[in-house]
Amino acid sequence: MLNLTVLSSCWPANNTMSRAANHLFRQHLKLTWLAVLFAGQLAASFGADTVTLASVQTGQWRIDYHLADGTADICYGGKILIPRAYAVVKLPAIVTSRDYPFHKTSRETVSDRFGRGVKFTVESTRGDADKMIQTFCLYEKLDYLLAGVSFARRPGAESNFMSPLTTETAMEFPRGGDNRALSVPFDNDKWIRYQAVPFGTNVTSYEISALYDNTSRQALVIGSIDHDFWKTGVISTTTSNAVTSLQAFGGITSDVTHDVLPHGRISGPVIQSPRMFIGRFADWRDGLETYAHACALVAPPRPWKGGVPFGWNSWGKLQKKISFTKAIQVSDFFARELPGFKNDGVVYIGLDSGWTKFSDVQLKAFVEHCHSNHQEAGIYFTPFSQWNQNGDTPVAGTDYKLKDLYLLAGGRPQVLDGGTALDPTHPGTRKLIADTIAKFKLAGFKYVKADFLTHGALEGDRYFDSRVTTGIQAYNAGMQYVAVTLGRKIYLNESISPIFPAQYANSRRIACDSYGGISETEYMLNSLTFGWWLSGVYDFNDADHVVLDGHSEGENRARATSSVITGIFISGDDFSDRGSTNGKVRAKKILGNADIAGLARIKKAFRPVEGNTGTQAARLFDFQNGRDFYVAAFNYTDTRTGIDLPIERLGLGISKPVLVKELWSGTTNDLTGSSTIYVDGKDACLYRFVK
Repeated sequence: MLNLTVLSSCWPANNTMSRAANHLFRQHLKLTWLAVLFAGQLAASFGADTVTLASVQTGQWRIDYHLADGTADICYGGKILIPRAYAVVKLPAIVTSRDYPFHKTSRETVSDRFGRGVKFTVESTRGDADKMIQTFCLYEKLDYLLAGVSFARRPGAESNFMSPLTTETAMEFPRGGDNRALSVPFDNDKWIRYQAVPFGTNVTSYEISALYDNTSRQALVIGSIDHDFWKTGVISTTTSNAVTSLQAFGGITSDVTHDVLPHGRISGPVIQSPRMFIGRFADWRDGLETYAHACALVAPPRPWKGGVPFGWNSWGKLQKKISFTKAIQVSDFFARELPGFKNDGVVYIGLDSGWTKFSDVQLKAFVEHCHSNHQEAGIYFTPFSQWNQNGDTPVAGTDYKLKDLYLLAGGRPQVLDGGTALDPTHPGTRKLIADTIAKFKLAGFKYVKADFLTHGALEGDRYFDSRVTTGIQAYNAGMQYVAVTLGRKIYLNESISPIFPAQYANSRRIACDSYGGISETEYMLNSLTFGWWLSGVYDFNDADHVVLDGHSEGENRARATSSVITGIFISGDDFSDRGSTNGKVRAKKILGNADIAGLARIKKAFRPVEGNTGTQAARLFDFQNGRDFYVAAFNYTDTRTGIDLPIERLGLGISKPVLVKELWSGTTNDLTGSSTIYVDGKDACLYRFVK
């Protein structure tokens, strides 16, 4: 039910009239204001009258807007969640909602993709052509609201920094709790990690952050749901039991985004920030999954009608040693030795970097050979980066040279990971993309891995398309072109790439360059621990290729388990005729486990049981599929370790023993209300039981 109240500072003090008269006066004032509201005349402005507070409520949410100083108290469940929040826009001079003397409020009922609710708008002015417009969308049945800020100026304005949510007023968190601020990386390059930072410092996160007590799991989750123009930052400052400042804004660049330039500017008669998701949740994990769902409402994932992809990728072990002959032999190995390693009757045999040594005839022959083995063929490209260092090389079919396509910063080409960034909006770049995809289609490839995509999101001096002014805007243009040119029948997997925007690919590698050692498995699982929810904005997460040869059997189980619980399942060993016999034997044992393969075929991403591991991965992950409940346990140390199963934290509520099967060993045991599992050093266990 929607409640809207406007309170006035002209209420008499209690010593000027009787309690009854005071009550009647207040009722009269309230009815007067309600009459104004029902007449559709809600407009409160400070300075012309005595109104100092405008409030709107729906569901659990309420906004109390202080007209005297341009700040808002964001309330949930009758309590202030975020106090004295205000908006900030850099023009380049910084202006805030607190700088304006006049604030006019209005509201309208909304019914959109998020549900039914109310949109509360505050227009702030000061007698000139400038106008700041803050919006708060509150929904009846949601645990979150959406906040944004716009700025209007005649004839126009430009900005590279817009914050709908800034506060410098403390928010208290539980004393003695395990309070954490989640730092999410911009992309998955250079082995970067998620971090659950204990309260007591400053934390910068990209696109989304969660502030939570791991003990109770209660959380405040804040992030952007629009990823068309802005790179979003969420910066928090904390003490042991309080958030002392918080700012969520569009316009962040840093070494984490790999930028050397400031964020690009957007311009127009009206400019808009990204909308910020602000949610209050009993469980931080539910909050991040809900955030993913909200993002998917704005930009639905690229659809995939098939099942969870099973496959092989040459970069795992063969890398630059890939050849036509070896690729054919790998296809034959899967057909002969691992016929059950497939899903929906399909396994993808993928060529990674190094395929350019194949002739067009060999590419076509490789695809046809895969088809003869009832397989599909995959291939690799880097649409926004160039590895040819000769900038004078002509771009075939155009009048351009490679150097004409470069995305410049300060007049210089930008080189990241050894590749030169290309302008995604340049017709020369698009010609390279179109020619490459045409080659893939002509040969018959059905799976494409796109890598080094962050190159296309870098801020540049300028773009060929003059309408494009920011790195994310250019990246959207480039990825849309890639996705449309590929078409829906080809599966698109992103490798090194920003987390958002997400709607152009079927899956994304949750962490890159993980092979087979326990340290690499732990690194990958750090991304699953705090980024499993990305399976809500992509159809699937990708745990990178699973390499078995050269590692212990325990490490093999841990690495395979990490892939199975993450999303798609991609092998990476050298299965050519000269490949390791040990690697092939291990593959048949590990990849051929029917229980493991059965779980891998379920569309899912396990989530962590705990979120207090700092920069490390969690040891326990769980997932429920109908009545089947799964728990994965990892031991990253060298020695056998006992791990307590926190039955209540798992939400199991076991009152009597239940039969549990460990899927790697096939052994069964009774699980009781209090159990400890023992995992060998550098190993993993995977349990299934009926909840």
